Amino acid sequence: MPAPWSEFEPIVRHTFSLVAEANRADLIDICYANDVSDEVIDGFDALDGRQTYHSVEETKEALAVMGALSD
Repeated sequence: MPAPWSEFEPIVRHTFSLVAEANRADLIDICYANDVSDEVIDGFDALDGRQTYHSVEETKEALAVMGALSD
């Protein structure tokens, strides 16, 4: 089930505060370390594992394309 961007954004911003580029595994690792909801984890899991993201905006766009955002 999709989740609002407001639930994804803190994880994405935190991830990019640690690394210059991120992939699905990086985002999911941060989720597990921070007890994030299953909907957010599922949203990140829907991303292409071969893709690398270079910004918060690029990650948000990819989540939107995958239908992971509810707003």
